[in-house]
Amino acid sequence: MNSILSINQWTLFVIIFVSIFIVLGLAEFIRNYFKRPPESTRKFVHIFIGLIICFCPILFKVNYQIIVLSSLFIVINTYLLLSKKFKSMNATSRKSYGTIYFPCSVLILSFFWWDKPISFILSILVLTLADPIAAIFGSQQNYKFTPWIDKKSIRGSSAMFTSSFFIILLGTDLLLKYYGSNYSIPIPVLLGLAIFTAFSATLSELVSYRGSDNLSIPIITFLSYEIYLINFTHGNLTSLIIWTFLSIIIFTIAYKQKSLSLSGAIGGYLLGMIIFGSGGWNWIIPLIFFFISSSILSHFNRKEKSQRNLLQILSNGGLATIFAIENIFIKSSFSLIFYLSAIAAATADTWGTEVGFHSRSKPKLIFSKKLVPKGTSGSITLLGTIGSIIGAILIAVLGQIIFSHKNIFLPIAIAGISGSVFDSFLGRFFQAKYLCKECGEHSEGNNHCDLPALRISGLKVIDNNMVNFLNTLCGGIMGYFFWTIVNQ
Repeated sequence: MNSILSINQWTLFVIIFVSIFIVLGLAEFIRNYFKRPPESTRKFVHIFIGLIICFCPILFKVNYQIIVLSSLFIVINTYLLLSKKFKSMNATSRKSYGTIYFPCSVLILSFFWWDKPISFILSILVLTLADPIAAIFGSQQNYKFTPWIDKKSIRGSSAMFTSSFFIILLGTDLLLKYYGSNYSIPIPVLLGLAIFTAFSATLSELVSYRGSDNLSIPIITFLSYEIYLINFTHGNLTSLIIWTFLSIIIFTIAYKQKSLSLSGAIGGYLLGMIIFGSGGWNWIIPLIFFFISSSILSHFNRKEKSQRNLLQILSNGGLATIFAIENIFIKSSFSLIFYLSAIAAATADTWGTEVGFHSRSKPKLIFSKKLVPKGTSGSITLLGTIGSIIGAILIAVLGQIIFSHKNIFLPIAIAGISGSVFDSFLGRFFQAKYLCKECGEHSEGNNHCDLPALRISGLKVIDNNMVNFLNTLCGGIMGYFFWTIVNQ
């Protein structure tokens, strides 16, 4: 190992780069010569490259080489996937972007968290070893269930959890010794760390789609591992464990009550885990308020309950979670204001929709007097506008009470209202709208009556989920802008 480390860093980079291509060529030759199924050689390539990446924090002193390597393979793999070359690398039984997601996850981990080598190595190891093990065991079971889009099996998920558990349990101890750490983790805490991280990794694999587990598994594994250890060192581990069990109960009930689909419940748990790990009870309370209040309002408004799926959870809470992650490692006023503003915007928009549902008057398109049917994108009512304002104000009140920052009430309230208005603006002018060819009804989705619908207006990329995400982004920007003004 010392002789390898003594090689010039960029020379080592070239060796690794060339080695990966040699393995790809060898795998393609084996697949063609021995008529092996593409799935078998793909797993070999996956494991080989994953193990190389695992050693990068040991081989390289800085992250420049791994950043360049992952960036190059994002471009190369995109080309190979589009050109349908190297079937030993890209061919699966379904369309998958896993070969692009994998270098993306490596790029993110190496760019932001290169200074945490143990967490980096273990996160990549879980993807490299546990994910293929789960696929092998899962293929042996005929019974499948569908957490989101891709089918999964109980046997595969059990294998994912078990293998992840042992990777974290054994890997943590070995890597601490390798890096010469004088710090030792008590065995009960280490067991809890392995269970907590393996559980999160398994859930992230459950809701994967078209190879997205190559991105979600390393990121979620890394974050859950770090969150557990940070809360342990700060003396907050008991609270984290309490929240973990409490959130499992909350999202199980939400799933049983059909407020959330299974993918939505899993996504809600993972986002809640990150947010609670970021700031404890103070940070999670606004999110709990948004989720519970929205579920209650929605429950009383719909004859048929609308189950929020993973994409809907991410579109409303994804941006807030990103700033919670920023708060874990940096802890700045920037992250808190953006977080509260994004939650306020999501709450204002949801309250506006759900409260406006009870309006006796027909809604009007925003910035016009044109009356439209209830539920039309970009439409508003007086009652709905009042509901939107109240929702934003309530998040602002919670933020002002919970946090000690001065002058955050007004910026958060303005942020929520601004985001809701922007949501309606996008809904009217830019959101894609469709017409069902079968029944003639208008729809926000590109499928209706189990058939592709005809897009009649708007941009294809701007669906309802994108509108909700841009709503929270607008809220975050406006909240931080007004917060800087009132604190000058």
